Amino acid sequence: MWERLEALLRRHYDLETAFVLDLPSPPPTRPPLRRRYRIMAQLLKYAPYVLTILIGFYLLYRWIPFLPKAYESWYERIYILSVTGMIGYVTNWLAIKMLFRPRHPRPIWGQGLVPANKLRIAEQFASAISKHILNEETLYRVLHEAGVAQRLAQAILQGTSGLLNDSEFQHMVRSTIKALLIQYVRDPYHQKQLIRVIDAKLLQVVPAGIAGGLFRSYRQLNEKGYYEVLQRTVLSIPDAVEEALKNLNIPEEEIRRFVLSHTEQLETLLTEIIRSVVSRLQLYNIIYAQISAFDETQLENLFLTTTNEHLQFIQNLGAVLGVLSGVFIMNPLLAVVGATVTIGALWVIDEVWYRLRRERRVE
Repeated sequence: MWERLEALLRRHYDLETAFVLDLPSPPPTRPPLRRRYRIMAQLLKYAPYVLTILIGFYLLYRWIPFLPKAYESWYERIYILSVTGMIGYVTNWLAIKMLFRPRHPRPIWGQGLVPANKLRIAEQFASAISKHILNEETLYRVLHEAGVAQRLAQAILQGTSGLLNDSEFQHMVRSTIKALLIQYVRDPYHQKQLIRVIDAKLLQVVPAGIAGGLFRSYRQLNEKGYYEVLQRTVLSIPDAVEEALKNLNIPEEEIRRFVLSHTEQLETLLTEIIRSVVSRLQLYNIIYAQISAFDETQLENLFLTTTNEHLQFIQNLGAVLGVLSGVFIMNPLLAVVGATVTIGALWVIDEVWYRLRRERRVE
């Protein structure tokens, strides 16, 4: 029976469409880097390999001198720049690895920054999201602007009208009522109670005079037969109720009029229910529990899937910065002048480019 009732409710109550929110489409989960950054990332990706090859060539040259001796000073300079570049790369690589490794506390190496502060990170994430992103006011505003309460009310009204006029539902209601009544009237205790009630009612409604006297005489003289009639009457109640329900026909327009007359009250009730549910969600506790339940590997994957490209870029950029630091070590004046000229030129180009783009947007 419950399966049939569930099927009927699903047929008439389309509540899922009430929660279809007209929200903007989400952005890509991993927005690509801009074109110039992609080009820089591709170039920087080969920096560690180039530096490693240069270091290997110089060490091989020190063992087997296969290059002209006249340029030996240049070989040494290239070697120093390559070493400082690799130091910068390895330093950044190690710093990034130390964010997540070791995953578990070690006696000497300790534990990575992220797993060691997992609960603190979960607390900060949960606090920031529940306060500024997914708070109670935001949820209620989204549901209110989408008209969820109104659409729910409309779906309930239409579903109720359709359900009450569904022949299968009416047959199921009649069958259920009849089965309950049969069980009720066959119970000896309830059967006696009904017989007593019917007998008392008959004595009240039977008129005075000859007809009433004959009825009372029959009741006294044939008490056994009288109570057998009453018992059969009680046992026939389920069939009588079923027949009455079959002939009961509520006009669809009457149902619709009744339901629509309560639309405003239903919308108010559903609005209060939604507000109450949203206020009880405890978003901070939900978010905190979800993030704190991550193990060390899941937490690392969470960070890496969102920042992997940027971390790789920073890691490879360390090789370039290491080479620049080597230039500063070998010739500080040249390094300062070169850095000043380079940064100044880039700043001028960036400023001019930015203003040109802004003027085009205004036009």
